[in-house]
Amino acid sequence: MNTTKSPDSAPIRFIAVGTAGARILAEFNQTSPTGFPSAHADTDPDSLRNSPLTRHILLGFSINHGLGAGGDPDIGRLSAESDLPGLRDFLAGARIVFVLAGLGGGTGSGAAPVVARIARESGALVLAIATTPLAFERRRIAFASEAIEQLKAAADAVLTVSNQRVRRMHDDKTHPHELYKFTNSLLVHTLQGLWRFLNAPGLIQLDFSHVQRLLRGRHCESAFAAVQAFGSERAHLAANLLLNHPFLDTGTALATAGQVLLSVAGGDDLQIGEVEQLIEELQTACPKAEFIVGASTDPSLTGHLHVTAIAAHSWQSSLNTPLQLATKIASRLDNPSSHPKTIDKTPSTDTGEIFNSTEANSSPPSSSRLVPTAPELSIEQRQRVLVSQKNRITRRKPDSQMLMNLDIAPLGRFDNTEKNRHKGIDLDVPTYLRHGLVLN
Repeated sequence: MNTTKSPDSAPIRFIAVGTAGARILAEFNQTSPTGFPSAHADTDPDSLRNSPLTRHILLGFSINHGLGAGGDPDIGRLSAESDLPGLRDFLAGARIVFVLAGLGGGTGSGAAPVVARIARESGALVLAIATTPLAFERRRIAFASEAIEQLKAAADAVLTVSNQRVRRMHDDKTHPHELYKFTNSLLVHTLQGLWRFLNAPGLIQLDFSHVQRLLRGRHCESAFAAVQAFGSERAHLAANLLLNHPFLDTGTALATAGQVLLSVAGGDDLQIGEVEQLIEELQTACPKAEFIVGASTDPSLTGHLHVTAIAAHSWQSSLNTPLQLATKIASRLDNPSSHPKTIDKTPSTDTGEIFNSTEANSSPPSSSRLVPTAPELSIEQRQRVLVSQKNRITRRKPDSQMLMNLDIAPLGRFDNTEKNRHKGIDLDVPTYLRHGLVLN
């Protein structure tokens, strides 16, 4: 009996934003069952004409006049915002939306967060899957880091793989095309695991509600890995590969995760005992994690065991994003007595690595409002303090401030030219007037 879920039971949409995302989605189409809706959204008409995907969504022709985003995320964002009806039309009715993009450029970094936001507004569960640049691409790294924060705010979960991490797995003679192809294959294997998790018949089937309960509203960045093993001890081997996988920080990402989504796939020879052994070994190493497992069968995988693991952290345990930090600061200003006067120390993230979430260290707030006494200083320490005080330059605050007569003169021959504007600001108006400054 065929137990494959019909497309109407849990409609899934795949949308690639930019050329890099389109390459990933095209490779997934070649190796996966057909029939699911997919589209390529881009700011470059030439990229869409050469796209292997059949459905195209041109973004921002009125903004960029068909010249693409030019590596500017602001242009990519404005382009997506200007063509929301086309995006909403494709995403209408979806329950799960996969947003694929390569971050660091203009279209991927700028438009992907907008696409994720529109997908969530339509009521879909949104999973963003993206690549990040190499370490020497510093400007693109900065764009990618900002885009990831925006994606975490818009999507339910974000899966990222760093090309720099993949670079460290290859020698110096590796061709760039081979490097990017390997990165794409990692993401394709992850998509295949998620696809089997939701659609393929097998030993353990899960429905959309399980995935929704795991990821809905997490707004976090998740670590992932896909491994394969074969032989009589393939379950044990697959567990060891996951616990030592570099993309899972050699098991740390699994051990600190709140939930772990596990997709197990094998051939007709897949046994329930193998699935149990795999889960038991992982649970022993990660006792705090909740495992949600799906096991499927595929005759082409006979003799092999494919396992895809996604370590999802809860919203409370994920790293502080700028939005969360701003919320904390605003909350403390509004109600200072309800928060201890301590400084939050957020671990820094190496932009050259894969962007994995880790549990933030937290300590219970103290109810004491007493300020501790100053430490006892030695004679040498006191002398250094006195010297520093003597060397400090003090400035007397002026009694009053005189207003200079700076009337705006006519623009002369430039009076009839088009005004210089940037983000709605008239740059022809002097800075001191735009900011209301008083000059001596």
